[in-house]
Amino acid sequence: MPRCLNPRCQLDYPPGTIQCTNPFCQCVLPESIIAGRYRIETLIGVGGMGAVYRVSDTFEMEQVALKILTLTASVVDIQVASERFRREARYAHQLKHKNIVPVLNFGQDKDLLFISMPIITGGTLKSLLKAEHPLAIQQTQRYLNELAEAVDAIHNHPQQIVHRDIKPSNLLIHQDDGRLMVADFGIARAMQEEAPLTQRGWHLGTEHYIAPEQLHGNPEPASDMYAMGVIAYQMLTGLLPFQAVVKNQAAELPAPSDLNLALPPAINDVILRAMEIDPQLRYSSGQDFAQALNNALTQDTFYSEPTILDTSKPMLIAQSSANIMTRTMTPENPCWHCGQENRSTSRFCRRCGNSLGETIPIITTTYQVGYGSDIGQQAQDNEDMLLVIQGLCQTLIPPHPFTLLAIADGLRGPQGATTGGHEASRLAIETVADIVLPLLAGSASSHTPHSPTLRNTNTQQTYTTPTRTVPTEAMLTQWVNDAVRQANQVIYHCNADYDTEMKSTLTVALIYKHSIAIANIGDSRAYHYSQRQQTLRQLTRDHTFAANLVEAKLMHANEVYNSPKRHQHYRYLGQNYQIPIDQQQEHLEVNDLILLCTDGLWHMLRDEKIQEIISNENDPQQIAQELIDAANAAGETGNISAIVVRIQ
Repeated sequence: MPRCLNPRCQLDYPPGTIQCTNPFCQCVLPESIIAGRYRIETLIGVGGMGAVYRVSDTFEMEQVALKILTLTASVVDIQVASERFRREARYAHQLKHKNIVPVLNFGQDKDLLFISMPIITGGTLKSLLKAEHPLAIQQTQRYLNELAEAVDAIHNHPQQIVHRDIKPSNLLIHQDDGRLMVADFGIARAMQEEAPLTQRGWHLGTEHYIAPEQLHGNPEPASDMYAMGVIAYQMLTGLLPFQAVVKNQAAELPAPSDLNLALPPAINDVILRAMEIDPQLRYSSGQDFAQALNNALTQDTFYSEPTILDTSKPMLIAQSSANIMTRTMTPENPCWHCGQENRSTSRFCRRCGNSLGETIPIITTTYQVGYGSDIGQQAQDNEDMLLVIQGLCQTLIPPHPFTLLAIADGLRGPQGATTGGHEASRLAIETVADIVLPLLAGSASSHTPHSPTLRNTNTQQTYTTPTRTVPTEAMLTQWVNDAVRQANQVIYHCNADYDTEMKSTLTVALIYKHSIAIANIGDSRAYHYSQRQQTLRQLTRDHTFAANLVEAKLMHANEVYNSPKRHQHYRYLGQNYQIPIDQQQEHLEVNDLILLCTDGLWHMLRDEKIQEIISNENDPQQIAQELIDAANAAGETGNISAIVVRIQ
């Protein structure tokens, strides 16, 4: 019995029913066949005129996204709407550009109009935008340049297409290379007569991004420039224009550099020109807008100085092993007050104005870390991945070093079949870095209670830097929890998109001062060795059937090491879209050690042996190597990985 896919509806229907009859829904039901080839599987999103579905194309034997528009005679003239749809769909089908989501096919099945497109699973720009949290400048610059290329390609079409609905939810992020892609060519909007504004059920454009002339039924290429200007303002300030006016109780729109002190003042005229009321005063093309933006952001001023803490830079791969990703984020001449990196010759911080004569006492006191990964005695591939990142946390006052650790173990299928375990563990590790690093070393303008002032001694004018919220221990735990959750969803979507069965375990640890926040899925473990008490304690819980039997007192703890059920996981990355995540917060003392390891190590070494090795050695790197060597000597055939950290 098919059930409506809309979570707000979910009505049940007799077998063979094609479409939900709820007038406020009208979704196509699962397993329905559209145009004789598209089998409906899941609902991706719902809009005002229809919905987007994940479908199986039975002709091409692949999964695609199918946007279906439902025609209702009481809302539109069906004949006119069908003709407008076909015209706009044909134009969109002719557009071929790397930053435009292509239209693969289009047509009509009775009262359903449809277009098919590739599935883009990297999310939308809207999902990246957080209130009062500007995006990184380099990330914003990249997206706006890509958007400009796409908009120019649209406008240069022989039929002079105007998109009419440029907004963050229509800007998708490609899952492979992160490029921005423009989707939804306003095909539904093109089906409406544009002159009358009161036709029931329709709206020209989207509130906040619609240009004044478009609001009056006269869209033109400059209308898309206006929407680009609004998006640029939102990305660089964290606020929509109307939000900025209300929040600052201003009589006119605040300049972007007044809201984000990391921006050069030259950017103000660029953004505000794109949002001019008169379309003739805006940029004539996306390229002109992008060039002006690039010039403003690359002027030879301190605003454009590169910083070591730029989280948009690619991860550095350890030369010794493709299974270990390391990065050091040490700023040059950091301010003791706000953590901002400065020139080596600077005497005052360029962000908060404080004197740089004082050195951060703990800037050189980073945690000692050792790590290693071994393929094992019989494995053909090493499917483990390790992440080790150390740096200065800029989002806390005063600044303090942090260490971010993660260890993932790609899992195999039945009878040891390869299922992309290394790819899964690599995706998990990269996602953790992408999620957590901006939170630790993001720009000060992105955080909100510290409010240093910078006084101009000539004018006696006082400038106040943006305030920042000091994360609590609960927030640190939430950060690692979010990272694990996102890693799971990335692998889950990849499995759905490419019909794979990738899976992995993951344990993430974030050490800040004398506190550690841990989140994990699977059976990669985290241990805490107390130097004062001379005890070793497992911090994580194994998500295997053997561990369940021990918890139920149906198996002794020592039997786990020989039980075949220790390899049977009931929870792992990629299993479901939503999955429970274990969390742990622990207080640490000086000289304590933290161990993260995959099951290849703890399967062969009992906790007593691990404690013996840890207690007899001081160097974390030596400890990690001795643990790996001992597991190999004990006969382990799988991959063996370990990360050891000593608290300073």
